[in-house]
Amino acid sequence: MKNLRTYIALCALILFIFGIQAIALASVPLRVSIKFILDANGNRPVSGNLNTNAEVNAEVDSGNSILRTTYTEDQIQLIEFVDLSGVSQHFTANIYNDTQFNALRTAAENDPATYHWRTDSINIYINGGAGSARGSFPPGNQYILMNQWCGNTPSCILHEIGHNLNLMHTHEPCCTNQDECSDTITDNSGWTKDQVAQNNFGATYANLNASQKNQVDLVYNNVMSYHTDEPQLRLSTCQRGRVSTQNYTDRSWMLGRTPIHVNKFAPFCGILQNGSFSFPYCTLQSALNAGGLNNGVLVLEQGAYTMTQETINANVEIVTRSGASTVDRGVQLWILPVDLASSTNPAVAGAVKAAQDEDTAERTILREALTLAEKAAGPEEKSVIRAETEVRAGIHRANAIKMLHEAERYATGDEKLAVQLELAQRYRQAGNCVLAEKYYGLVATATDQSALREEALRRSKQCSAETNTSQ
Repeated sequence: MKNLRTYIALCALILFIFGIQAIALASVPLRVSIKFILDANGNRPVSGNLNTNAEVNAEVDSGNSILRTTYTEDQIQLIEFVDLSGVSQHFTANIYNDTQFNALRTAAENDPATYHWRTDSINIYINGGAGSARGSFPPGNQYILMNQWCGNTPSCILHEIGHNLNLMHTHEPCCTNQDECSDTITDNSGWTKDQVAQNNFGATYANLNASQKNQVDLVYNNVMSYHTDEPQLRLSTCQRGRVSTQNYTDRSWMLGRTPIHVNKFAPFCGILQNGSFSFPYCTLQSALNAGGLNNGVLVLEQGAYTMTQETINANVEIVTRSGASTVDRGVQLWILPVDLASSTNPAVAGAVKAAQDEDTAERTILREALTLAEKAAGPEEKSVIRAETEVRAGIHRANAIKMLHEAERYATGDEKLAVQLELAQRYRQAGNCVLAEKYYGLVATATDQSALREEALRRSKQCSAETNTSQ
């Protein structure tokens, strides 16, 4: 399976080949329940922006289009429309009135049957109020109240869901980075596009360079901005990260499928990994090997991935995030021994078994650290855990390499090539391209398998290129 270049091709072809059951495009379904609060006569508002199913569907369609084009993994999943009678005292509850806004939520939580309050979705109540709309931030993020005159374009529903997913307005005045995202420039809800440009770059929009215009557009046309004279279509990298983090936190109740993140570029990749956005799997194959895929969605961070198994025997979907991804199926082009611990050479078998023990000890440390990190109070504590884990795990990693060198001393033939290739791969993963290239070179020189020789040389050159790029 090669070169699945676009989001649609990636989803469609994988679903076709593996026979995975899905509806429409693969995605992480964000469950939403719509409740229309009726007046005392059992009627919806006679006018407004959101007084019909069709208007709600149109906003959801627009929102999902934005989520696709900005390469998020989510799609809004409308699970129901409910006409809610018998609670007409909330028919004109205005979002700007805290008492009215909170009273509806309290009543719904205390009487879930009457208010059709759900614990497995975001509850959106739509009434005849004359205001706009208001969402709820985590952890109480199951509730949105929408009046009839929300002005966000093209999707007020997506804007409000953004708050439930921990996104603030781009002009939010609370923090150093305003909206807690350093990749969005300073904004003010009353500024024109020229004023955003002037206040950030000292020039009108027309006189900015391409990079500066892009930064202005990212804020001015942001889903979470108040600049409604132009379509609000964009989300920043930081905003997408906040959404993915909140998604995973609330996966048990908010999502129709569980996201399983794969990101080979993640910080501390390989030290801690459980499939969350904060601790993703480093490779697609490691995610597949971990299991637990049923009713999941493999979320591939933009990049190229490889899987070596023939099929995925699970009810799982695959989507790409932040940009296009490719998935190739690995092909066996050479033959080398794998079970070196069963070597007929006792010295080789003993050294390899000792390396395996060190690998097992490292994985145990990583599992224990992952449990601690999930319970950590905040990012700083998680960073401390990661750093301490890297030190402890690094000792076992170094010991494993030492024992592989011991195995290399006694190995011969293909067994020696297998050990040297493993050393090359471990040095490359550690960022030591000098030693990686040395061992790739030894493999390329000694092997009589042309495909192995070519691959060893290719990986050696690739390691050099990666090192030069990062400098």
